[in-house]
Amino acid sequence: MSSSMHTEVRSNKVSQSEIRNIIDNMVSRKEAGRRLSQMDHIVQLRRLCQAGGIQNLGALLPLVFQLNGEPYHLRDHFPFSPLFDTTMARATLYKTGRQLSKSTSLASHGALLSACIPGFKTLYVTPLYEQIRRFSNNYVRPFIENSPIKNLWLATSTERSVLQRSFRNQSMMQFSFALLDADRIRGISSDKVAIDEVQDMDPDHLPIINETMSHSKWSISHFTGTPKSLDNPIEGIWKKSSQAEWFIPCYSCGEWNIPSLEYHIDKMLGPVHDHISERYPGVVCHKCQKPINPRPPNGRWVHRFRDRRETLAGYHVPQIILPLHYARRDKWMELLAKREGWANTTLNVFYNEVLGESVDVGQKIVTETELRRACSLPWKNDTRDPNPEMIGLLKHYRMKVMAIDWGGGGEEGISFTTIALMGLTPDNKVHVLWGKRLLHPNDHMREAREIIHWVRRFAVDLVCHDYTGAGTVRETVLVQSGWDVNRIMAMQYVRTATRSLIKVIEPTAQHARLHYRLDKARSLLYTAQAIKLQLIRFFEWDKVDDDNPGLVADFLALVAELNPSRFAGDIFTITRNPLLSDDFAQAVNIGAAGLWHANDCWPDFAAQASIARVTPSMIQAAGSMDYGWDEDRTMAGYMRQP
Repeated sequence: MSSSMHTEVRSNKVSQSEIRNIIDNMVSRKEAGRRLSQMDHIVQLRRLCQAGGIQNLGALLPLVFQLNGEPYHLRDHFPFSPLFDTTMARATLYKTGRQLSKSTSLASHGALLSACIPGFKTLYVTPLYEQIRRFSNNYVRPFIENSPIKNLWLATSTERSVLQRSFRNQSMMQFSFALLDADRIRGISSDKVAIDEVQDMDPDHLPIINETMSHSKWSISHFTGTPKSLDNPIEGIWKKSSQAEWFIPCYSCGEWNIPSLEYHIDKMLGPVHDHISERYPGVVCHKCQKPINPRPPNGRWVHRFRDRRETLAGYHVPQIILPLHYARRDKWMELLAKREGWANTTLNVFYNEVLGESVDVGQKIVTETELRRACSLPWKNDTRDPNPEMIGLLKHYRMKVMAIDWGGGGEEGISFTTIALMGLTPDNKVHVLWGKRLLHPNDHMREAREIIHWVRRFAVDLVCHDYTGAGTVRETVLVQSGWDVNRIMAMQYVRTATRSLIKVIEPTAQHARLHYRLDKARSLLYTAQAIKLQLIRFFEWDKVDDDNPGLVADFLALVAELNPSRFAGDIFTITRNPLLSDDFAQAVNIGAAGLWHANDCWPDFAAQASIARVTPSMIQAAGSMDYGWDEDRTMAGYMRQP
């Protein structure tokens, strides 16, 4: 319960002797010599709850709910027991693997509170309509309509539609969805908000949804979902939570086992054997590799941040701590097979959907670890006064370019013009020497003047910019200031997976500007792989904190996706996390393509195999073995000069 609910319960407390009398009556099934009916039991349970004699409502579940024709209980789903505590946090998060009954637990909890508290309003939200329709019909409706005491809850006047269900006591359960917008939720009043599949929700919609509880004395929030990448909404909530893990003791060596990626989960996956059961679980001690049993009272929740338990309690539930998986040989064998790629399960999907862990693998095109490793140039990035050591080295580079990604402020104010000074070394490696984000996106003349200043200060050989129309005024000012238009590479991003990665577009009567078309997805993959192999290196890692992320971290906003197409297989795309900036990453990508193309020195990934392995999918996505580059006749004379 929330703190206000806890206060209400305390006000109704009775003496310990009365609590013992209530329990004795329930055990003997008699009160004052009269046999107790089912209704009497319910009344006694309510008295016990009000007296503070029951700390968890899980004891009520078999009495009021049925699942598949049997009394519903949490015996084999014990990690969800805290959801039914009578003293609960204001907000609760369950970060889980797939098929662990999180939706079932969420539905039963909502139905139980609605039945117990008159006038209580619960709002359930999922990203998609089909998800909320399935949740209402397949989870909530059976609990209500198959309850042995449903006649106490329902009447002919109670609402039973897919998007709204009401009770005799004026409680109400409402269902909605909010993938693209939260407008349909505005105006709804609720006491509890339960968001399922929160990992697919837009974080900007969460405050709007929570506002439905602004006039409630309860204000209870529940979040459930299966994690994806490290920049996903569910991971953001998890980082603010108490971060509880299911600790399991090993009675053989005395070691505690923590089933999380940060600690021991990989080493707790024991081998398949013929005796896997409750007595010999598949999960093992990370130290001695002996079987350990997650079931209580062995396993228990331990909160990393105990002071957050009352405000935002977070629970991580991987599949390996539930009996359905650790006590069945067939299920354990299937779980281990998924780790090895069975049924096309990638490693990141295994961590997400089996172990309930947020990971970067297979999501971001380059990870923070790889970026930090590539930040090996020995100077900091000073946007006001560039490092003198770096300035002294400029004359040793084969070619220097100023790469520009034009900005416009963006919907969230996170898109700004960003520039990157890049140099090509004698051994054809790319150094990102300096960078700056210009924070005045609507003042085009001011941006143009500043770019002219840095172009002259660094004496660059070439200016590369994204050719989208946003930079038209700035480029014009640059040319009018005396910069040779032939030393400007205007690059237009396109999706040309079946054509060349970069292609020169000659001037025509309709379009008089010579420019280049650059395949966005494949070129970004190419740049990312060069970073992983340290063929592209940066100044020192410049992230200070979340409020000051620096420039290099812009690469973490780029996420690879495969989108199915009805016409020609999957479409490979690279998208941006809408909460993060990718401006510097795009500038570096454009600058690297300009340097490689101008000097005909595309990296030989095969020669770098001893440093890192290039996967076949990466090679295929990046283009054919000859890289598919067209010969650029117009620029060859100038670009290939030493």
